[in-house]
Amino acid sequence: MITMKYRVVFLIVLFGCVNRQIVPNAAIFNNTCTFTYESASAKSVNLTGDFNSWDTSSLPMKKVDSKTWVLRIHLNKGIYHYQFIINKDKRVVPPYADAYSSDGFGGKNGVLIIGNGS
Repeated sequence: MITMKYRVVFLIVLFGCVNRQIVPNAAIFNNTCTFTYESASAKSVNLTGDFNSWDTSSLPMKKVDSKTWVLRIHLNKGIYHYQFIINKDKRVVPPYADAYSSDGFGGKNGVLIIGNGS
């Protein structure tokens, strides 16, 4: 049975892939999360979040075309906070996250909810 949340995520992914206007920063299928970030000028993009103790270099993303960076990782059910690290020093808030939360420093983190968040 497909829940409403998964239908919405599927439609967003489908719309983003077909029209290339909205690409979600994290798409989930069987707990495998595909994170994407778009930047033609970035020399490197890393994923950081509470799932890797905010390590800014342990999850490098791969450039798959002229502007799209991708990383797939497995995450268990839960609520995760994340950001992108551009060129090893610039923190970027995910522009199309599921939700946002305070980062504790006057900025914000993207929020990813897998399953029911428990």
